[in-house]
Amino acid sequence: MSNHDYVYDKDSFLIDSSPCVGICFYNVYEYCIGCKRHEREVIDWYDYSEEMRQGIIKDLKERRVDV
Repeated sequence: MSNHDYVYDKDSFLIDSSPCVGICFYNVYEYCIGCKRHEREVIDWYDYSEEMRQGIIKDLKERRVDV
């Protein structure tokens, strides 16, 4: 069995809670123009508690990121 022979259950994987939209380009202030997260928020995303991630997602709705 290789490392790639496993069953993938997307419902139990944390990626579902990520606001990433696949447009990963950072402005001069280190904010992603795709998901509007700061570079540190992207890097530390899976280290944050679910409560912290939900707070960031709530903030993203009002966050404006200039290119």
